[in-house]
This record gives sequence, structure tokens and C-alpha cells, in this order.
Amino acid sequence: MSRTVAKRQSTAARLWVVLVILAAFASPANAAEFVLSGSTTVQARILNPLLPDIKQATGLDVVVEGVGSGNGLKRLIAGEVPAAIISSPLEGLLANLGLPADGTYQMHVLIEDEILPIANASNPVEALSWEQLRDLYTGTAKNWREVGGPDRKVQVVTSHPESSTREFVWEALMAKKIDYARSAKIVYATKKEMVMVAEDPGAVGAVSAAFVRLYFDEAKRNGDPLEIKVIRSQKISRPLAIVTKGDPSPEVAKLIAFLRTETAQKKFK
Repeated sequence: MSRTVAKRQSTAARLWVVLVILAAFASPANAAEFVLSGSTTVQARILNPLLPDIKQATGLDVVVEGVGSGNGLKRLIAGEVPAAIISSPLEGLLANLGLPADGTYQMHVLIEDEILPIANASNPVEALSWEQLRDLYTGTAKNWREVGGPDRKVQVVTSHPESSTREFVWEALMAKKIDYARSAKIVYATKKEMVMVAEDPGAVGAVSAAFVRLYFDEAKRNGDPLEIKVIRSQKISRPLAIVTKGDPSPEVAKLIAFLRTETAQKKFK
């Protein structure tokens, strides 16, 4: 074997060792990073604001996928994530997937969240009953004057079918017996829903109170006029939670314990 060939083989061998070492350090098995998938409300209100704190307190590098509670639960069921994040009662989500609430999947509630009906700021309507809201969301009331408002066409704006906000409003107000109006505009992000309500004088939607607070705070900081308003009604609330299959793993248990501390909850949005 020539010296040149031997030298090349030796260099290649050293390079291979380096690549193996780098791969080992990059391997998920050697990192604390793990993915939580599901509710955009839990993502925006709880996890994203606390990612540095979670890392410091638990050593976990959490990656959050905001894909809707239903999709997050599907990923958990498929074994693709160690836990899902949801913003709706677990029983209803399992029923949608044809699964029994037999304890296989466990819900670990972090806080309760309120859902607020919203309308364009130019709308003079201040308060509505659940029955009136139901008539608006289902398209039974096609004009705001039917619920004591102005002569203005109603435009329902709602999140996508995998969203727990949409699901929970459907369950609470419509008992899952009447669907949303066929003319409803579907969005895939809560901020987009708020933008569409702000742009349409006849629009009505329903979003987490946390998003409304963030919107009001940002408008105040920037000196912007308020383009949406909250419609007063009977309280609509739901759990924000982490779901595991069986008991949580040690890593997820550590995360849940931290998120239930007073220190963590003071930073929830």
C-alpha cells in the first residue's frame, strides 16, 4: 500500500470518528429537548412565555407545536410526542376520535381559561345571552338587529375544526347539535381571527381572554385605537392542560410540577 493511500485512509478514519462523536452529541437521546404538540392557547399563554424558565428549572429544551388540541392529541396517540397540550375537556376530544375516557389518557390541568365573544368595535351591542350568541354563531340570526343590534349582516369568524376553542364553544353554546354557520370564515390562528373581526363591522368571533388582554395591552402601548370589543355574556371557561398516555414520564412530570408553581403561574399570559 502506498504512503499516499495509507495517509488518505488514516485521514478518512479520523474524520469518521469525528462524525460519530458529533452525531452522538446531536442525538435526541443525548439532549433534553422534547416536543409538546397541540393547543395554540396553551402555547401562547403558558409555554412560550416560560421557555427560558422551564429550561432553567427542569433542564428541558421544550419545542412547542401549535397545531390545535385535536391534532396534538392525535400525535400523542401515535406515539410521536411525549405529551399533548389541550384547551378543552379531554372527554370530548377523545370522543371525537372514537376513544373512551377510560383513564388511558390523563389530563393534568394547569389553569382554567375564559373564552370571550368578540365583535367589531363599531358594533353598539354590549351584552348577549348564550341563546343570542348561539343564534349568531349558527347563522340562525343573519342580521345584528335580530339580537338588538344595528341593521348589519352577521359574519361569523371561527377557528379551524381541530381547534379546542371552536370545539368548546360548539359544545357549551350549541350542545354539539347545531353546527356553525355555513358562511363562517375559518382561520388557523387566533390573531388572524381577531384581525378579521377588526376589519369587518358585522363580524363576531370567540377567543381566549389571554389573547384579548394581549391585544388591548399592545394597542395601549402603541397608542392604537381599539378595533375589537368584548361582548359581555355568561362566563365560558375551559381547562388548559397537558395530556399524557398513562402516567407522565419523569421529564413531563417535572414540567407539570414546575408549571403548577406560583412562580411559574405569575408569568402566564
